[in-house]
Order: sequence, then C-alpha cells, then structure tokens
Amino acid sequence: MARVSVTILAEPGFVPTELALVQDALRIANRLGQDLQFDVRICTTTKSDLVEGLGGMLVRTTPLPLNEAALSDHLIVLGGKGIGARFDVLRTRLRWCERMGQNIILMSDAAFEWQRLNPDAEQITTHWEDQQARATSICEPHNKLPLFARTGRVTTAAGMMSAADVTLSLIVAPCSALLAQSVGNILLMDRIRDAAAEQPRSENDVNALRVAKLEKAIAAMEAHLEEPLSITELAALAGVSVRQFERRFKVYLGQSPAAFYRSLRLRRARLLIEQTAMPVVEIGLACGFGCSSNFAKLFSREFGISPIRHQTRFLAMAHDANSDPKPQGYPDAHFPLSPCSPRPSAHAAGADGALVQRAGR
Repeated sequence: MARVSVTILAEPGFVPTELALVQDALRIANRLGQDLQFDVRICTTTKSDLVEGLGGMLVRTTPLPLNEAALSDHLIVLGGKGIGARFDVLRTRLRWCERMGQNIILMSDAAFEWQRLNPDAEQITTHWEDQQARATSICEPHNKLPLFARTGRVTTAAGMMSAADVTLSLIVAPCSALLAQSVGNILLMDRIRDAAAEQPRSENDVNALRVAKLEKAIAAMEAHLEEPLSITELAALAGVSVRQFERRFKVYLGQSPAAFYRSLRLRRARLLIEQTAMPVVEIGLACGFGCSSNFAKLFSREFGISPIRHQTRFLAMAHDANSDPKPQGYPDAHFPLSPCSPRPSAHAAGADGALVQRAGR
C-alpha cells in the first residue's frame, strides 16, 4: 500500500475551518482509497499538547519534528492570528524543509507572512481580506487574486473554504485524480477549483474604495440592483458633490459611476441566467432594466453574447448532463463519480488507474 505523510502545523489562534477541511478531505480519501493511505499528524511549535484555535476549538498536537528523518511529504501551515508571532522563527525552518524536498502549503495568514518576508517574490497569493486590510498601497480593483499559487515547493493559498481545493489538487490528485474527484463529490463540491480560479470578492472590498470614500456608495449600488439609485443619491451617500463623485470614480475605478453601476447589474443578470430558470425578461427587470431590448443590447456588449442565447446554452448543457447515459469513472471503480456533477473540474476522471472503493460512512 502506498502511503503519503502529511503534517499540519497548528499554532494558537489557528483557523478551524482550514483544519477541518484538510482533515476531512484526507479522511475521506483514506476511506475510499484501496491502495493509498494518507498519514496525518497535527503538530505545533508551542510546548502545550492542546492548542486552541479561533472560536475556542481545541486540537491535540505533538511537537513539530526537527530532524530530516521525521520529515513528512507535505507540510500544511494553517492561518490564524497566532502564526504572525511565530513566523520569523518558522521562516528558517520552512526554508530548511524546502531544501530537504518537503512540499509546503501556507494558508491565509501564513501565506501573507511569507509574502511579507518575501516582498519581491512573484506568484504569491493569500486571502483577499488580508491583502485589503494590510496593504499599504492602493489596490487595483480588478486585480485577479488566485486561490493558490505555487513557486517551487512552496504553495501560498487563500485558505478558508479553498483549503479543500488545495488539499485535493496538490496532495490527493497527484496520487489519484479519480480519488480526488470522488472525495470532492462526497464533500458536495461541484468541482475542484484549480490555481487559476479567482477568489470571489465583492466590488466593495478593495482598499481603493476606502481611500476614495466610496464604500457606502458601492454598497448601496449592490443593495439596489432592482431599482437603481440616481447618481445624485449615491453622491449624497458618499458625502460629495456629483462632480466630485464622478471624478473619484474616474480616478480610482477608471470609469463613470453609471458605467460601474450598470456593470454590477449586468453581472447579477448573468448570474441569474446561469443559476435560475427565470425568463430573460424577468431577469432584466430584476436587475433594473425596464426595456428588454436595451437589456439585451447592453448584455451583448458586456459579455459578447445575447442573454437569450446565453440561457439557451446553459439549458442545453444541463440537459446533456442529465441525459448522458455513459457511466462516469473507471469500469472497475466501486465508487463511480456522481452523474450530477458534470461541470468542469481541475481533475477529470481518467488521469490514472487508481482504484476507488465504496465503504460505509
């Protein structure tokens, strides 16, 4: 039986969500895997064998090994408020682990600390909230921030819910893509997001909006998509004149407030088309477009396709997925992939011949 060793580093104030998702993804992989097992141990650099995370969650730990013989295949460093105080000490340890060939995954706050100590390094990501709260310069509002980024043996990741995606992508899938997808199905993940997936963020989350004092206006736009507010009303919320309001949007966001507001409503319309069965006319009305022909024109200009054609395409994809008679997964797999999860995945079935068996929960 092939075995893969994984060490999870939990410091005081760790993020329970990240620990739970990493543990559960590997636990389910162990339940399904026939010839593959993941050995997981939770360690800490503190002297206590019980470490408290955010919200009061306690986890039993062992001391982090300091010799080469005890190195695991993967080291996952959880985020949390306590990691910052320990990171200057951990940096040397992480560099040594990297040289010894260990794969390192740094979640959320740990990733941010790595970024702080390596300011000139490229391909580093972290949770968008860390980027926003601690950034000293104005962020570009449409900069893409991926879920995770890998440089050599070090992966920086957004953490939180994406901890499951990272674990399946970087630890489970290299051993068995089928097993990774099967675990994702049990976790009710419609797909395993890869490193190129962009972190979901509100239009009101960027530091530039705080600097320009536009947060209230953007939040009001998001809250009034069905019945759009006037530019005069929005400027009043920002506490400036209409002229100043428009100037700030142009300087910080590169477009007029009207264009920005319209783009928000069109993106909501696209989301409704993709995730609901509402008629296109009703979707237009729900997003503040009283004229259906104008809605179709603006939608086509924004996304390069008419709303009706976009809806037809999604309905056809859903129909094909539900009526596809071909079984998914390998013929000899006891745990077939669910026919209800046909959407694109970072790890499609068929990448290897690992067997997966079904076991009782």
